Amino acid sequence: MRHMEVIKGDFARTTKLRSQLLKAARDWFAENGFTEIQVPHITGATGSCEWFPNAIPVTMFDATGKETDMFLRQTGQLYLEAFTIAHNRVFTIGPSFRQERKVTDRHLCEFTLIEFEARDFELDGLMDHIESLIKAMYQAGGGKSPNQAMANYVGKPFNRIKYREAIRVLQTNGFAIQPGDDMGSAEEKSLCKILGDMPTFVTHYPSDPRPKEGGVIKFFSMKRDNGVTLCCDLLLPNVGESVGGAVREGSADLCKKQFEESYMFDHLVERGVDPVQFEWYFETLGQADGQSTGCGIGFERVVQSIQATEQEISTIKAAVELPRSPEFLVP
Repeated sequence: MRHMEVIKGDFARTTKLRSQLLKAARDWFAENGFTEIQVPHITGATGSCEWFPNAIPVTMFDATGKETDMFLRQTGQLYLEAFTIAHNRVFTIGPSFRQERKVTDRHLCEFTLIEFEARDFELDGLMDHIESLIKAMYQAGGGKSPNQAMANYVGKPFNRIKYREAIRVLQTNGFAIQPGDDMGSAEEKSLCKILGDMPTFVTHYPSDPRPKEGGVIKFFSMKRDNGVTLCCDLLLPNVGESVGGAVREGSADLCKKQFEESYMFDHLVERGVDPVQFEWYFETLGQADGQSTGCGIGFERVVQSIQATEQEISTIKAAVELPRSPEFLVP
């Protein structure tokens, strides 16, 4: 049983590694002028990501004693966007919850999410900040004598490639993938390997709000420009997508229009969740000039990417001592 492995010390390296990386992250945020925010963990639909059916419901009671459905938060993004108006650079570190119905080696029902948001940089600046933060964490996790892969991750610049070029690279290397298709884990890991076994930013994904089945779906609040989204995913070697970020749409009217066109809006209506829950967010956007930019970092995937340089087989379940997934619901 997992708890016996933990108390025997089988996960001692994981515990120490997680502690080192979280300390490095908080140190980096302090050095770069970010203020830590504690966002709610029980939210309305505004705490969910682009695929609302994965949200985990929680029954609460309103002021009249009536039952009402709330959700365990998946992201603090919309709260952080609001806080940037008063504080500019903000971040939060906390649990993210998503309903996983299948056992996989890359998904958890509960994981640690590091998110930051600010108003004084856009897409290139966002990637600069993500790279700097991840390298600080890698440096802390690699110790004084990092292996060659870790030394490369810290010492060399991360790759940056636009989505359409990434698709061409994959096609050239034998993948049956077409423009508009979402990349799966195999494609993501292979792209890193093809591009020198290095962390790789993929940018400017398609902005189609109604993609075909298996197509790219991005969050409604991302800024769009001439058919592409001003966004980036960071793919880590042997792991795949680990960070997702974007420039946010700063116009309340345009953002609301994108929301109403999204699959997320449909999912809310289908499940009887009133989309009016998002009105506070659009009202907030109307109080600010310009837009914010930010990202979410899957902490366990960063841990996993380090573990993958130290052992032959890496799984997300090894990146946390007591994982939560369909086959790990206790202790």
